[in-house]
Parts: sequence; structure tokens; C-alpha cells
Amino acid sequence: MKIFILLYLFSLSTWSADLNLFQEEGSFNDDFSRSILSGDLKAGERIHLKNKSFVYKDVLGSGNTTIILRVLDEEVNKEFALRLPHGNEEKRYTISDGKRFINHTYNGYQELMDSKLPIPRIYDYYKDSYLLVDLVEHDFNLKTFLARNEFIDEIEKKRIVNSLLDFSRKTAIYESIGDFHLEQLVYSIEKNKWSLLDWSSGHQLARLPSSQIIFRSDLFMSNNVALDENGEEIFKIENGQRINIPREISEFEREIFQLVKEEVEAQRLEQAAIDKVKLDDLKVKLSELSSHTEVLKVYNDLRTTHMASFFTMLQKDFIDNQLSKFPEGIIKLPELELLLERLGKFTPYYFSMFTEKILGSINNLDTFMYLYQRINTIGLDEELEDDVAGAIARNLERILSNTTNDSASLKITENLKNDYGLINYRSREILSNAQNYLKPAKSCRHYISSFF
Repeated sequence: MKIFILLYLFSLSTWSADLNLFQEEGSFNDDFSRSILSGDLKAGERIHLKNKSFVYKDVLGSGNTTIILRVLDEEVNKEFALRLPHGNEEKRYTISDGKRFINHTYNGYQELMDSKLPIPRIYDYYKDSYLLVDLVEHDFNLKTFLARNEFIDEIEKKRIVNSLLDFSRKTAIYESIGDFHLEQLVYSIEKNKWSLLDWSSGHQLARLPSSQIIFRSDLFMSNNVALDENGEEIFKIENGQRINIPREISEFEREIFQLVKEEVEAQRLEQAAIDKVKLDDLKVKLSELSSHTEVLKVYNDLRTTHMASFFTMLQKDFIDNQLSKFPEGIIKLPELELLLERLGKFTPYYFSMFTEKILGSINNLDTFMYLYQRINTIGLDEELEDDVAGAIARNLERILSNTTNDSASLKITENLKNDYGLINYRSREILSNAQNYLKPAKSCRHYISSFF
């Protein structure tokens, strides 16, 4: 009997070695890494995500804010990389920093994917918790390649550099990519391909051919520490302290930086010429249209990549020439989302002009709140804030009159009333009397009578 009980308990402990990323009540298990780092979680055991489980294989690596695991989906017999939030006590990063980075990575993903950059595809994401992405096999990163280039055969080195120049052309439209540094760019010898493994959000498009490039000179010049064949920093001990062994930046590295810079600028000049032709064609096409639905269709079909100056001029044309084609109160949430996506990233100045004028076409409170939240994200030009506040006050009664009187709407109006800045005295007065403007909710009797 005792032997049976011991075997039963042993089987339970073996099963419980599986890792659950979520607690029973649904919250994320912040202590998940203990079983991984201690070795309690063995290869072949399972990791349970929100709605699916995977077979744990091994640890691929870790950074300041995340840990990356190799996992297997048995249903499709394919391995993936599972990125989880983690901290770094030595550098004072906490798991909260890791959760934010997981979210920023997801938020910055679609723009890079739309630009056709070589990045791992995201298959699953759960806010503050994890990312399931393509497993990108590679041999070294750019930091290691530059620091140890003298150990690479000249013919192979030329092949690697040509591939790097190809990658630089693909990123030429960007002035910056969120959290870009040399370790994030990795190379596969077999595929002769550089891939961007990691990123954050807040990417910035280049405005001019001479704008800053993502391969900043300080990234190259600060890579002045000796590395071993695994890309790890080499130390020496002095007075009980670990000291990095410095190294000189080679002439080869300086030449690579210059080559990349020239390649990017040449690509941008080519892109600027393409942008001008495309913009001129678009403006002619839009000038021939009178219906706002036709205008929206043209913007909806705009799916090519461009530099920032293209979108600035497109925004200016919309504000000056196209917005007048939109009747008062015609724009609902889907139309506004389409416009803000297709017109590209706004500067605060042009977004202020856009907001002031488009408010007249905003239909209801949900659509207004989407625009209002974007104001808080993008920001406004300080000199135009009063103009935007005035436009809100002029259109608020009409916007409320197109909104159903329910608890959600009343809560929004109450919150807006206490939000100072763009909500001026006149707007607060209207919001205080929101009940008088909101349209009544339809009763069950109304729906029954309309049915008959």
C-alpha cells in the first residue's frame, strides 16, 4: 500500500512539472521562470499557454527584459520561439519591464511586416504575457560579425557584406526602428540572409535621403570590446573586478558603415523619385472625384511603402482638397480608422490641422473618442490646441445627438467633463447636460412594433 501511495505521489509530481503560464484565476504566473532556470522543467515536458500547450525543448537565450524558449507544437510538428517577460536584476530590469517590451514588440510588428522586412512572424500574442513567433535559426549577430571579422574567410565575408547591404536597402525608408541595436540583427550562413530578430515600437520613417539611418555610427563605434567565438564579451580580472578587454574599431568596420550609409542614401533617392510620381498620380486621381466614398476607396487601395515626406504631402492634400467632400457627421469609426491608417504617421502640426477640420464630419461619441485617444498618442501643435478645443466645442452637441443614451455613453461624457485642456468651458457645459443631447435608447416595444 505504501509503495502504491509513493508511486501515486511520484506520478503527480511528475505531471505537475509541466509549466502553467497562467494562474487558475487567469492572471499571469510571474514566477514562471523559476522552474526553467532551476532546471525543474525538463525537455519534453509541457508549457501551457492561454488556450494551447507546447512541448518545451530548451532555452534559446535571454536579454534584459525577455527570455526566449524553443517549443514544439506537436499538432503541426513545428518548432517555434516563445518569448516571455523576464527581468535582469543586475541591470535593474523587472518583469514589468518585460511585459511592457512584449507589448511594444507586438505594437511595432505590423508596420515592419507591411514594409516586407525580414522579421519572424508572430503567431500568437497575449498582452503582458507572451509572444509565439517563428524560430529563426542563425549563426551570429552583427555585433559579433563586426568584432570578429578577421576570423572569417574573405570570400565568405564578401557574401555576408552583400547580404547586409541588401538588408540595409530594405530598411532604407526608416530613420529609426524601435530598440534597434547590433545584437538584434542575425545572419544565417545557410540562407545567406540577415533577419531582424527583435524590435520595439515607435519606428520613424525617413523624411529625406540624408536623414539618419538605423545603422547609426555610434552603434558601430561603441562596439569596441573583444568578443569570443560565441559573441560573449571577454574579461580580465583586475583587483578582483571583471574588466572588459577593449579593442580598436577596424578599418573594415568603418568601411562597412560607409558602404551601408551610401547604400541607404542611394535607395532613398530612388524611393523619393518613386514617391513623387505616385503622389502626383494620386492627387490627379483624387481631384477627379466628388464622392467621399470614392475618396475612401482610393485611400483603402494605398498599400505601398513610402518615406515620411510622401505621407506629409498626402495628409496636406487630404486636409486642403479632400476633406470638403465629406458631409457633416458622415464619418464613423471604420472610416476614421481607415483614414488614420492609410494617411500614414502624422506630425503634431498636421495632426492638429487634420483633427480641427475632420471634427465636423465625425458622427458619434465612439468615433470621437477614437480620435481623442489618438490626440493623446500623437500630440498637438501647441499653437493650434485652442483651435482644436474650439472645434470640439462646436461639434459636441451634434456628436452627442447621434449617440445612444446608455450607461457607457454617460460614463464617457462624465470622464470627458473632468478632462481639462482640450475640453474647454463650453464643452464641459455641453457634457454636463449630455442627457439632453443623447438620443433615447430604443425600447423592446419599439423593436417588436417595427417587426410587425
